[in-house]
Amino acid sequence: MKHTYLNSWIILLVGCLFVLSTQNLFASSSDSGEGGKKKVPLQGKWFEDKRSVEIDYSVSVSWDGTCLYVESLSPRSTIHVTLSNGVESVCVETIPAGTCPATIYVGALESGQRYQLVLTNQFGDRLEGAVD
Repeated sequence: MKHTYLNSWIILLVGCLFVLSTQNLFASSSDSGEGGKKKVPLQGKWFEDKRSVEIDYSVSVSWDGTCLYVESLSPRSTIHVTLSNGVESVCVETIPAGTCPATIYVGALESGQRYQLVLTNQFGDRLEGAVD
């Protein structure tokens, strides 16, 4: 009787995790335009200290004018986000491993100014982009 009850809870938990993980998958595969979000093109390397099997754990960022939306399919990286205007940091946030997608409120930025976005993790990986 106890095993049946425990098995039911395990199946329910696994099912919930599956639903949540597929939602993240679909959310990160959507292009810009949904809800006014623009994808921020990123350049750099994001390997997460892999040594043998190469699996692409993409990280993406969207911007809607006041918030950054950071998405990652990997639960391994703590993501450090820095947004600066070239002189000073406008936003510095840390997203703990396994908590993506994340929304970071930045507020209205100065019109016509280009801001540098830098994402890093504990493995030394770095992605860079620009927010206009």
